[in-house]
Amino acid sequence: MMRRTIAFLLLSTTLGGCGWWDEWTKPEVAQPTNWQSTNDGTGVWPDTTWWRAFGSAELDRIMNDARTGNLDLRASVARVEQARANAKIAGAAIYPTLDADASASRTSRFTRPRTTTTTNYQAGLTVGYEVDLFGRIHATEGAALSRLASSRFDQETVALTVDANVALTYFQLLALRERIELATESLNTSRRLLLLLDEQRRIGTASDLEVAQQRVSVAQQSAAIPALRQVERTTLSTLALLLGRLPQNFEVAGQRLSAVNPPQVIGGIPSEVLFRRPDVRSAEAGLKAANLDIAAARAARFPRLQLTADGGTASAAFSGLFGPGSFLLTLAGGLTAPIFEGGRLKAQQELSQARYAELMETYRAATLSAFRDVENALSGATQYRLQLAAAREARTQAREAYRLADLRFRAGTVDFLTVLDAQRSIISTDDAVVQAQLSQLASLVDLYKALGGGWDGKLPPP
Repeated sequence: MMRRTIAFLLLSTTLGGCGWWDEWTKPEVAQPTNWQSTNDGTGVWPDTTWWRAFGSAELDRIMNDARTGNLDLRASVARVEQARANAKIAGAAIYPTLDADASASRTSRFTRPRTTTTTNYQAGLTVGYEVDLFGRIHATEGAALSRLASSRFDQETVALTVDANVALTYFQLLALRERIELATESLNTSRRLLLLLDEQRRIGTASDLEVAQQRVSVAQQSAAIPALRQVERTTLSTLALLLGRLPQNFEVAGQRLSAVNPPQVIGGIPSEVLFRRPDVRSAEAGLKAANLDIAAARAARFPRLQLTADGGTASAAFSGLFGPGSFLLTLAGGLTAPIFEGGRLKAQQELSQARYAELMETYRAATLSAFRDVENALSGATQYRLQLAAAREARTQAREAYRLADLRFRAGTVDFLTVLDAQRSIISTDDAVVQAQLSQLASLVDLYKALGGGWDGKLPPP
């Protein structure tokens, strides 16, 4: 009888892990055959340190500091560790459980004329194992492992977002500093012109109206600079936060955005590479986990087979606890099946199916967003390059117009209003050039981010 029981238990264990959930395949999504925003770039495909293409040693250093100090990145590492622990918890059910117990008891019996005391010692081991007949345990573990992968993909997404935000904030800071420098230069020029007008008024060649108009211009330019300095201070603090640093005593040496070299626009982008983006891979892993949740919920509605082996020893003397005649062994197998649970198990399966349907749309949305991001970034890289060229031409012409207006005003052939308009054009076009440079660099950052930062889709070793 004992041999047949052991044979039955061994046969049952061979059924463990025979899951019968449907084989999951990645869903098909629509892909563009070509990009609407054409580009003539010949740049190489970016690597994971794409920011080096901008040729700024300070940006390289700041990026390295952000990779070690950013608090969002540190939080993402903790989330990965949580997912890894959950995967270990889910996977533990695959293995047998082993519990040990030990006890000692003393019983005293009071009978006249004497008292009898009996001491009993016990020690035992219990081995338990659930045979995974319908794959519930393996499906649960597989879902946890998929969520671990999704968490690690999310970590890469956070890293990519931090990289892009750091680069963009650094460029914004340099743009603000250059705008402040240009505004200060224009203010100094306006003040010199005001001194000239005051002198001309004293000799009768300029009117009070012209002097008042120039004073208004000087006051307006003076008022604009403090606002720019405040935005610069805020941007510097934002950059410090991205690096996990206090804003106090945090400094950046760069002063001019024009010192940054925009890299070539990347050309020949196949749409398939966007499926390597970490956010798309995360959505895919989440969808796979949801499919395994359906399998686990479905398997939970079927019987469970629990195997138990109890072994122990008992003796009235501690020295005889491990004697040859004190051991006991019990083997048991139990089959439990849910009969009525008020619809709970069926509802759990329906919940898992609805969750899968939701994540299917999330996955499709992630892929569509990837194609949109690349399309917009390609368009921006082209259009902002054209805008920058036009802004530079406008600045050149505005400076020439101001030079001619100043000469003719000194010669008395034009009124001061012409000079004032030319001066305003210089201020406007100088600022427009810097803003166009910032837009061009920001579009390139967006393109690198849209392409996944050159990430190859492979997770590093845990």
